[in-house]
Amino acid sequence: MHVKEAGHEVAREFERSTYAQVLADVPPALFPYWSQTSQREFPSIPRDASFFAQSAEGLMMFFDCAAAAGKTCGLPSRAADSVWHAWMRLDEAGLQRFCIRHFGKVIPHLEKAKMGAGMHEALAVCLAQARRRASQPAAGTHLPTLFSLDRRLGMPHGFAYWIIGGLVAYCVLDEFGNPDHHMVFPEALRPESLVLLGLVGTTGYDEAAGRAERRERDQGGADGSVSIIDGDGCADGDGAASGDGGGSCGGGCGGGCGGS
Repeated sequence: MHVKEAGHEVAREFERSTYAQVLADVPPALFPYWSQTSQREFPSIPRDASFFAQSAEGLMMFFDCAAAAGKTCGLPSRAADSVWHAWMRLDEAGLQRFCIRHFGKVIPHLEKAKMGAGMHEALAVCLAQARRRASQPAAGTHLPTLFSLDRRLGMPHGFAYWIIGGLVAYCVLDEFGNPDHHMVFPEALRPESLVLLGLVGTTGYDEAAGRAERRERDQGGADGSVSIIDGDGCADGDGAASGDGGGSCGGGCGGGCGGS
């Protein structure tokens, strides 16, 4: 597709977004720059207009969460992160002005390597904020669009999230953007952990637990399609548990960078 036509497609996709007014202020030069440079840092990443537009929308969702959180927020999407990195390389000062204009503050980019175990809590912060911004209970079972972005786009080496049995499940995507079928249920993203981290009040937790109990009763029992394994165990997509430590097993979460 010709660069000019691709730019028009990006603009059309932006217009359909709930962040349309914000995305309209994204510099037109960002898409061609991202398309030309992103594969150096994110090998095999698709470079089409639709992928970029959805990734940019995800970045706006993250900026919205980070600005509202008041504490470090973890980004659960490598696709959105690819746009963030490209924008910083292209015009970091302009990006800072954009964030101040639309989100009320600069969203500093925090490298994952420097966050360490703090990424787990930061992703919990993002989960709670993203649910609230979707008018959903923070301790509920809603999976925010930002958390499903990499899986929907097929982001190579991205972070795939699901809701299984009422809990957040996670696995990495391979170089083709397909799930590796070794899932972990991150401890930090469980409803009780959100309470312990001060992200959800006990009343909100009790209400969410009550809804989950009623849903399970109405459905005649819990969903048995996948076994829920604590700690370092994993469960594959067919419900077979695996504790060999292979694949993406572990107690962690999948996140790229952070912002606060």
